[in-house]
Amino acid sequence: MSVKQTIYVAMPIAIRLVLGGVFLWAGLSKVSKPLVFAQTIKVYGILPDTAILPFAVVLPWVEIVVGVLLIIGVWMQSSALVCIGLLFSFEVALGVNLYKGADFSCGCFGFGESGGSLVFTMIQDFFLLIGAAILVFVRSIPLSFDRFRAH
Repeated sequence: MSVKQTIYVAMPIAIRLVLGGVFLWAGLSKVSKPLVFAQTIKVYGILPDTAILPFAVVLPWVEIVVGVLLIIGVWMQSSALVCIGLLFSFEVALGVNLYKGADFSCGCFGFGESGGSLVFTMIQDFFLLIGAAILVFVRSIPLSFDRFRAH
């Protein structure tokens, strides 16, 4: 197998595992503390107060499910599309707060994080968004249940 072929095979697997791991980690770090996560969401000033708690309860579970599906390779294109929606929404929330002059820890992977700028988070989010977009367009990813079901 040539280097080019190896990269072609390994890249989508790596993207899938990294993106799935990030979403799984993000969801697991927030799922047990929905009230604390709700306070973090409130700081962003994007959602109406009545939507904050339901969002804080549901979002971590969506992140966990999408993360697991990507890691095991089931419904990868659909999962990647959900990731794109979540990541794009987060980019908008970050952008709005940066425009307002805010700079705080994003609360992405738990609470009480030290440091963490919104600019750095926005850059990381952008790269995850690119990875999710790649997964949407790759039809057959090796070592995934989707590939085995297709044959």
